[in-house]
Amino acid sequence: MSSTIARTVERPIGRYAPPDWHARNGKLSEVSRNTRDYSHALRQEAKQLRIDADAKTKWFNYENNVKLNERVRHITEWRDKLDQCLRDLNLEISVQKDAKEACERALEAKNLPLEIALENLNTREERQEFDVVKDEVEAQLNNEVQLIENIKEKLKLKCEEAWDCLAKLEECREVVELDLKDKTEALDIDMQQLDLTEASAGISHKPDATRIPKGSVAPETWYTHSESNKMTAEQAMAESQRLREAIFHVIEQTSNDLRVQQDATNFDFRKRHYEMKRAKEELEYQMKTTNQEIAEQEDNIREMEMAIKAKENPLKLAETRLENRTNRPHVELCKDGPMHGLIQEVESLRETLHKLNVKLDHSRETLTELEAHLHKLEEDHKNKQLALSLDLRCMDTRKRLGNHDREIKSQFDKNQKLTGILRQNTRFLENSKHAKQ
Repeated sequence: MSSTIARTVERPIGRYAPPDWHARNGKLSEVSRNTRDYSHALRQEAKQLRIDADAKTKWFNYENNVKLNERVRHITEWRDKLDQCLRDLNLEISVQKDAKEACERALEAKNLPLEIALENLNTREERQEFDVVKDEVEAQLNNEVQLIENIKEKLKLKCEEAWDCLAKLEECREVVELDLKDKTEALDIDMQQLDLTEASAGISHKPDATRIPKGSVAPETWYTHSESNKMTAEQAMAESQRLREAIFHVIEQTSNDLRVQQDATNFDFRKRHYEMKRAKEELEYQMKTTNQEIAEQEDNIREMEMAIKAKENPLKLAETRLENRTNRPHVELCKDGPMHGLIQEVESLRETLHKLNVKLDHSRETLTELEAHLHKLEEDHKNKQLALSLDLRCMDTRKRLGNHDREIKSQFDKNQKLTGILRQNTRFLENSKHAKQ
């Protein structure tokens, strides 16, 4: 029995020290804690990822719904604008066809205003030198002549212009109709996408869903395309409106336009007359002051000549003294104080004479310039007097302009115009929306 126990105790089994045993237990606990901490952190990260993924999914869905809503709103706005533009185009085409039928009206030529305007232009060509100015009066007279010629030419071309305008309006209408059709189709598609949800039956995975379809354009291009179509149509309608105004109002409006232009020309004539008169008075003042300056400069030259002459004898005296003192004998010929003083006096006098002569030359040059400028002033004054008289003659000629309502050939038509009946008959389109623009 004792031998068996001894064999058990003495078995060759590895033994660990208590510190190792405690260390291993501690290590197992530490690893267990670290593994649990890592697992806990991983679970938290996974949970946060699920929360973030769910939030991001909902946010993208919400954001894209907002973008789709915004896009639908933009398309709807442009659809409404284009729809209104199309209605305006249809109305404009209709009234332009009516205007085209009114192109058979005749124009009474504005012979007297044209004759007077041309006569004024020819009269003002007699101006001389720097008074031949391309001023506002000339511009207004040219505008007046051009206006009358345009009025005469418009009636000859109105029918052809109306045809061209109608063709342009039809082209714009086709473009707007196509754009409006595309907008309506795109709006239907986006509305369908806006109605789709995660529970919709028609959703599925699509191959290469993120591809950019061929022919896709930037939003700026999309906006510019519709804006350009709309602007082109509006410009065409504005041109059409102006053409209709010309067609329905040319005879009555001719006198009004001419009167406005003549008033502007007369105003510029009076303004130019005032400016010319002011310039003439300014020249007279400059001539007066220049003559005074010439007289004063002549006096100054005389005084300068007298001053130069007055310095000659003192210079001669100093030079003579110096020359005579060179005759002193032997050692008496010394550089004494009088010698230095006389030399200084001679140099000072010579410098003074030089300065006086230079100033005299400048004064004479200035006098020559003053006299030349006075001559220019006198010539310019003469030219301004001529220009003033020519403008006065033109203003007297323009008094012949009276009432040029040549189209009002009878007292009945005149009464119609005064009471507004004729105006209503010829301006039945002026209250349209485009006419107010």
